[in-house]
Amino acid sequence: MTTATLDMLTLNTWGFAWPLARHRKPRFERIAQHLRDSDYDVVMLQELWRGAREALGDSGMSFCTDDAQTERGTRPVESGLGIKVRRGLARSVSTVKGLVRAFKQHRGWDRVKTKGLVGVEVATAGCGPVTFVNTHLQAEERHARVRRSQLDEILEAVDGVRTPVVLSGDFNLFDHSHEDRAAHAALVRHGFRDASLLVDRPDATYLGKNPYVGNHSDQRFDRIYLRDGWDGERRVRLDAESVRVIVDHARPMSDHEAVAARLVLRHELAPSR
Repeated sequence: MTTATLDMLTLNTWGFAWPLARHRKPRFERIAQHLRDSDYDVVMLQELWRGAREALGDSGMSFCTDDAQTERGTRPVESGLGIKVRRGLARSVSTVKGLVRAFKQHRGWDRVKTKGLVGVEVATAGCGPVTFVNTHLQAEERHARVRRSQLDEILEAVDGVRTPVVLSGDFNLFDHSHEDRAAHAALVRHGFRDASLLVDRPDATYLGKNPYVGNHSDQRFDRIYLRDGWDGERRVRLDAESVRVIVDHARPMSDHEAVAARLVLRHELAPSR
């Protein structure tokens, strides 16, 4: 049985310019330093707006979706989505054309944004490619039905993908919301597993104790979902070896906490048919 590992991070960077976000320059310096000091293979970033992407240019990693765009010409940078890979891996990464989309529905403040999804294939040694999909769903608890429709768009987009899939980003799911719990159940029905639940670490990622959050109940907005794939006749099992929420309220990187994970792929023989 062949195995491979991938280390990843997902982070909503709170990349708005002032006054919509605070202290972006020092926070982004901390994000860039964290990426330089770490050994991530893939980093999924959200809310990269108004110069935020350029502020993370010097981080020891390469952006890999610069030339991608939706059918209507929307580039991932306009949706605030960015994917960085370690520089030794960059040559083996390709954007998946059908996985660069802007959502059809938005409500409230999100109507001035261009949220959606972007996906790339990342090669591994021995287990074939893995498809990483970065997304950012509709904000606010009252817009759960819009989130569900956006999630349906994602599930439709990845339906024909045979490689293992890592779907991560800011899902804005509220665990106490019936509609959001139904959205999570839809992911499970489509073969996705919550990485944090696999290792029994469903820790919140949007914390009231974060100095940029204030009076807010703790929520697990930022998530990583995994789905197995196939390489010819062999099944590729995708699991989480570890998942951790990175919390530093003395020197926060964002109003969200970053989530780091080590993923393990196992190349198995397909069952007899």
